Amino acid sequence: MSRFPDRALLALCERFSLGLRQGGGLPVQGRPLPGRALPGQDFEGFAEYAPGHDPRHVDWQVWARTRRLYVREYADEGAGLLVVLLDASGSMAGPKFELARGLAAAVVFAALRELHQVLLGVHHAGRALWLPPTAGLDFAPHALRFIGRFAPAGATDLAAALGDLPLRGARGDAVVISDFLDPRGADRGLAVLSRQRFRADLLRVAAAGEFELPAPGTPLLDPEGPGRAVAPAGPARAALEGAIAGHRAALADAARRHGALLVDLDAATPLVGALDHVFRRIAATR
Repeated sequence: MSRFPDRALLALCERFSLGLRQGGGLPVQGRPLPGRALPGQDFEGFAEYAPGHDPRHVDWQVWARTRRLYVREYADEGAGLLVVLLDASGSMAGPKFELARGLAAAVVFAALRELHQVLLGVHHAGRALWLPPTAGLDFAPHALRFIGRFAPAGATDLAAALGDLPLRGARGDAVVISDFLDPRGADRGLAVLSRQRFRADLLRVAAAGEFELPAPGTPLLDPEGPGRAVAPAGPARAALEGAIAGHRAALADAARRHGALLVDLDAATPLVGALDHVFRRIAATR
């Protein structure tokens, strides 16, 4: 793979983040913060009191009616939380990963510049590695070097990666960049985000012809395991083509059921064009 990040990517991240700010910034929703209303906060609802909440923020009128302790929650629009998970499993090797890590770098750079809290993770060799959540552009070099540490390897298990999300009781936005070639499907991972009230954008990166079977008898290699086979013919070929189409349709169905946005990207698309396409789609749904 090419050196990461290079000067061209850093310049693109700079232009992209400035362009976003001129257009209103990243559409990252605020975190629910227990307490009293402050300027720029909107009332969200009540959360049951738990250890760690300040007792001064208990709503005693609710306690008088219910004899249960609750605190008020407010959305702090200036304190957005963005989770970015980059898939670096074996099936992402090649142009797919070059585009995917460029997308991750540009989104993280923009979020840090806007002082959103960013939680960056890379799913690699069967597990997710997460940087501590942070904000501020000073952290951008460390975040981009972290992305550049990885070469695709290992099996895909995005549900396990999202299940390891090192935040509880938070709410925000999540961007998952992957080919989503997970044999377990996407339901479990999206359910994790839904339970934590994350709004998810799924960027599915595919190589040209990736889902077209080669001629019968052509050797096939599993990039995430030792499996080898040959492209089948006849009824077995039709069954395999149906399974491939079903897997792709299942992701679209899971995204609809969990309220996630699914954006398809061709790995051959230049990074500038891919960013433009992604954020036009996001803007159309917000």
